[in-house]
Amino acid sequence: MRERILRSERRGDGVNVVWEEGGEEREAFFSFGELIDLKVNALDLLNNPGNYAIDEGARKISYVAFCQPSWHHE
Repeated sequence: MRERILRSERRGDGVNVVWEEGGEEREAFFSFGELIDLKVNALDLLNNPGNYAIDEGARKISYVAFCQPSWHHE
């Protein structure tokens, strides 16, 4: 199950991400090498963590903000 990332911060040679699952905050560390393998832009993940989701079971981060209706004005 994918959960939206709430925040992220640089830690050593990677990025620590935080998300909410079952009403509790959880966190995981991804090295820069892992993020490159996942094709995740580490700088964008740090600057815009809400645009990403984590699947902890599969140990994957994915970009989920392809279209944000709030970005469009009528």
